[in-house]
Amino acid sequence: MYFAKFLTHTESAILAALWNWRGLQRRELCHQLGLSRPTVERALRKLADLDLIHSESSPPPRRGRPAQIFRVVPHAWTTLGMDFELPEVNLVLCNAVGDCVQSRSFELRENLNRPHHVLSQLAQEIVIWMNEHDLDLNHVQGLGIGLPGFLTPQGVSFVGRNLPQWESVPVRELLTEQLSIPVLIRHDVQLIALAEVEQRGWHGAITLFAAVRPGLAGELRIGAAVCMRGLIYAGGHGNGGALYRAVVEEEELQKFSQEKRLHKIADRLVESLIHAIPLIDPDRIVLHADCMGSDEPALRRLCQEKLQMRLQGEYIGLAEIAPALARGSSGAEKAALAVTRQLLGEQVALPHGISDVPHHQDLLTTTYATQPQRRVDIFESLRKNNGNIRK
Repeated sequence: MYFAKFLTHTESAILAALWNWRGLQRRELCHQLGLSRPTVERALRKLADLDLIHSESSPPPRRGRPAQIFRVVPHAWTTLGMDFELPEVNLVLCNAVGDCVQSRSFELRENLNRPHHVLSQLAQEIVIWMNEHDLDLNHVQGLGIGLPGFLTPQGVSFVGRNLPQWESVPVRELLTEQLSIPVLIRHDVQLIALAEVEQRGWHGAITLFAAVRPGLAGELRIGAAVCMRGLIYAGGHGNGGALYRAVVEEEELQKFSQEKRLHKIADRLVESLIHAIPLIDPDRIVLHADCMGSDEPALRRLCQEKLQMRLQGEYIGLAEIAPALARGSSGAEKAALAVTRQLLGEQVALPHGISDVPHHQDLLTTTYATQPQRRVDIFESLRKNNGNIRK
């Protein structure tokens, strides 16, 4: 990173803890990480000297001096996030504490079956957008992308009618080469679901999230994700939550009246969720259907009625389907946030889980305090110096 090449393991652990808990006092850092006060003091001075953190005084108690709270400086670093929804692309730039600094939306509809061309165009769009706002790509620590495809060790594949014909495309490697910043890939609906859980504060619930989104040829595509107590269930390969044949084709929509179209979409949603609900037994169910406009409440009501009818005598405890609160660029913002988690070396951000819940004390202690102190470059695997695109 541009502000420091090396941090000790203790310094990076303290930086991660301050970011994850949105600020801590000295004694809280000592307690959470199992570190001595002198060790914490030295690390805090180093991080403050690097302009990564700052301190502020808490409201004074009745007796004694006010305590100092240490927080990550918002301008310490920036990350990019992209929701590659197809055809719409949402792009955001977020600061170190996750606030959206800039955002942009555009569409890609041409040459989508040429993945190298599409990824090159995306890279160029990012560079032009950064230049227009006088932003320096050298200060961006990574790009997180939410994609509607299947993630495999070999790359990204799109499966389904009307989707681009991509098979094992090395998206991460190609964009890293063109932008010279690290790239992190997640499933798009998982990121939106994570934004929903965080916004509602449902960190202790099992949440089933369904999204109806427009496709490239006028069809409606249905995606889903499961959040288990603040963690995304990513599955064995990062594709957890995928639904079987969850598409309403354009031809099906065109031949019906408005009311019958709503019933058709509701039927397809119910077909997709009917087996998932008893299997997962969710506390909460959320439907995100921005593309339905003013018909979204009616669609939600129909789904609730049809699910109740189909599950009668088979399942007890069907949750009420709630409207999504997370809208707009929420998926892109979560993609940017995932980069920061990876950057700070947080174990919960590895492929089998994404979390926005502060760690429990024992996890923090196990992760950091039991490791021998050594000098590590926490960013060495995240950067390449010889990029092809620079401001």
